[in-house]
Amino acid sequence: MTSESDVHDPPRAAPAEVILSRSPEETFQLGVRMSQQLSPGSVLLLKGELGAGKTLLVKGLAGGVGIDPRDVTSPTFALINEYHGRTRLYHVDLYRLDYGLPELGLEEILERGDAIVAIEWAERLAYVPPNATEVEIVWVSEQEREIRISRPKPS
Repeated sequence: MTSESDVHDPPRAAPAEVILSRSPEETFQLGVRMSQQLSPGSVLLLKGELGAGKTLLVKGLAGGVGIDPRDVTSPTFALINEYHGRTRLYHVDLYRLDYGLPELGLEEILERGDAIVAIEWAERLAYVPPNATEVEIVWVSEQEREIRISRPKPS
């Protein structure tokens, strides 16, 4: 028997890497380092509670590809922000959506594969895109976060 949550929860893989961030600056710097390993077509599925550091990680990604991190804001109301640096970066925030996507153009962005795509609240996606890396940020304390990085199976 399949429950409703089984239909909406993409397959999960065991974390390939677990990193302890001891400060917001360390979370930002992890984003910078991750950007050096990503290429157009890469998709980051960002998960974690409000305030865990998802947007901060994206600011680091942006800085790493030549975008001013101060220009990066959570696209909570716009849903998708596009930034141009050495590599184009799409920052997607699905927080205000229920499961399922309205016509955002996200599928077209993913299909083109010409940008790095960072999706906050990715658990609201009904599928796992190809080339996806899951990044789950878990509160440890006020300053510390456990960042779990894994490669889920595409669905």
